[in-house]
Amino acid sequence: MNGYAMQLRRLELESVAAGLGEFDASDEGNLITLAEAVRAMPARDRAPLWELAVRRYGRHKPLEQAAGEIGMDVIHARALLAAFSHALSTVPPPETAKGELRTED
Repeated sequence: MNGYAMQLRRLELESVAAGLGEFDASDEGNLITLAEAVRAMPARDRAPLWELAVRRYGRHKPLEQAAGEIGMDVIHARALLAAFSHALSTVPPPETAKGELRTED
């Protein structure tokens, strides 16, 4: 992603998408939207955001627990999730997006 290698596992993408709920017309579109939203985040925030999202949305853990498991304070965790939410809202529909979904199985 933008010069940095970050692999998003398909199973993690699917669990985060399920935890967030529907936001696109297709399952594959949801995964593409998630990947594009992560890509839109600043490079330094991508890995911690993804670890937090997997725990919070994919594993349905309370924010405090999800953040604590990765050594993050709750204030920073809330800010990251807010930025991620904003990034999700700005991703164009997958039909118009360039590229393809590449995941690590």
